[in-house]
Formats: sequence, C-alpha cells, structure tokens
Amino acid sequence: MYSVPYSIELNDVSLFVSRSYTGPQFLQAVRDQLDQIYEDSAESGRVMALCVHPFSVSQPFRHRYFDQALEYIAGHEGVWLATSDEILDAYRAGRGAEAEAGPERGGSSQ
Repeated sequence: MYSVPYSIELNDVSLFVSRSYTGPQFLQAVRDQLDQIYEDSAESGRVMALCVHPFSVSQPFRHRYFDQALEYIAGHEGVWLATSDEILDAYRAGRGAEAEAGPERGGSSQ
C-alpha cells in the first residue's frame, strides 16, 4: 500500500463547510499556499495537495473560484498538476521493479 499527500488544511470541505469560506476566500487560500510552496521549491521539490470533492467545489456558486484557482496554479512554470494515481505511477516508474515489491518499511495505506 502507498500513501499520497492529503491535506485537511487546503480541502474544500474543511474550508467551505467547517470554516464557512466564501469562494473568494478559497481562491485566496489556494493562491497563498501556492505562492509560499512555489517560493520554497527553489531549494527542493514540494507537494501542494488540493483536496476537492465534486459535491462541494462543483456547486455553481463555487465552481468559478475553483476554475480560477486551477488557472492560477497551472500558470506557474514547472508546476505538475497530477492526480493521486498519477503521483503513484510516477513514483513507481522512478523506483522501477523495486516499487512492485512494495514500500521498504512495511508500507502505509492509500
């Protein structure tokens, strides 16, 4: 089993439902997160997990802010937009046959 980043902090359900964020507040949170991580990535690779759920982010009054957030993220050079499955595939490809044997230290859950 494998584990990929999953953020409770930058998560549409946490932000919209638990913290009552508006669409513009969600967009600003995404921008702020990316700006910091992008700056930090000059030294080493970073992962920004943006966890979204269709029942939340796809509400008509929220969806345009999600689109704007994705446009902002995609507009940065060198950013890889990937699903959790794509991250796992890249990890496995990078580790080759060793990845097929599973994680080195007993594994974690996906």
